[in-house]
Amino acid sequence: MDIEVKFSETRRLYYAKISDGSRYGRKIYGATPKKVKEKLQGFWSMPTKQNRDSTTIGEVLSGFILHMEKRTLGKVDGQKRIRLQSYENYKSYDKALVALSVLSKPLGDYKIQQIDKSFLNEILNALEQKYNRHSAKHKHELFSYFKSAMLWLHKQDRELYPLVDLREIVVKLDKKEAFVPKRLDAQLVLRTIDQVCMEKYAIFSHLCANGLRASEANGLKPSDFDWTNNTVHVQRIVDRSRNVIAIETGYEMPTKTKSSNRKVPLGSELALRIKKFIMVNPNIEWMFQSDQRYDGRPIKQQNLTKSGLHKALKHLKSKGQNVEWKGAMHGLRHYYGSLLLAEAAKLGRNPTWVQKRLGHSNLQTTLGIYSHDIDEDNQELNNEVERRLNG
Repeated sequence: MDIEVKFSETRRLYYAKISDGSRYGRKIYGATPKKVKEKLQGFWSMPTKQNRDSTTIGEVLSGFILHMEKRTLGKVDGQKRIRLQSYENYKSYDKALVALSVLSKPLGDYKIQQIDKSFLNEILNALEQKYNRHSAKHKHELFSYFKSAMLWLHKQDRELYPLVDLREIVVKLDKKEAFVPKRLDAQLVLRTIDQVCMEKYAIFSHLCANGLRASEANGLKPSDFDWTNNTVHVQRIVDRSRNVIAIETGYEMPTKTKSSNRKVPLGSELALRIKKFIMVNPNIEWMFQSDQRYDGRPIKQQNLTKSGLHKALKHLKSKGQNVEWKGAMHGLRHYYGSLLLAEAAKLGRNPTWVQKRLGHSNLQTTLGIYSHDIDEDNQELNNEVERRLNG
């Protein structure tokens, strides 16, 4: 928003005049030019019929990021509260898009009225050229953010801004095969974690190897465990910045999806191990909190991984025992999922049983990640199918 700040002799205040479709526009006052600019940063005026032709993409993106900032505090227009971590991502997308060069001109300087199918394809070309070394996912997220901002404007006034071409244009996202560690590698890593890591970090790793996401395991409290049934209730998560996403902190859907709020069965050995850990640490609020300088929140997942999984991998490498491993804790969850799907096939269980255990919102996610990993027992499964077919 490029607006000149002037001084008003009559009111003895600085002001900026904003065109809002009315005859005289709107004035924003402040004691100093800096105060006026601060107020302008939080200002968004919905375009009208009078000024819609002059409204730029940059102005709409500014209004949309303000809308998203409000949604970090609670529901807005019936839309659920968003996480601070998501908002930080959106801010980076916003900054990148406004400055993106499209046909030798910043995207933010174009008028909304110029958006059509041809222009949307030019944006895609610009994203491809600038971020050719980035993943398809990154370009997909940038363009999806742009579409969300424009569709937000469309929702405000469908007649004024029809934007009919938006939904048709997408960034194709190639399906990425999830890394599932080999069974022997996963078993070796878990044994090494038990040998070289403190109990707290070992338990965190084993919870991930029982199907919990790292953010879910880090959000556990001792009260979440049911010792009668040996289950743990997943009902909150902790993001990378240690923000607790939970019902009690004002989030309508604290877990990744509605299906992610679930009770996960634990093996008897792991359940006993966790129970002993809690008995030794009776005053802990969170399963994984700092021993010193506790500030009411769990410790960083990065630290849990560093002192657990990564420490074990480093130890194995020093001993000349290299294992194939990609990423961090999610490999353990994938290992659990592949075992579970193979066992489900043996036991004649429906794949939805695995889906519920893992907290996936749809079955396609479960099958897409793990179905390629159940071939090692192929003949045994064929024999079982034959037995069932022949009665």
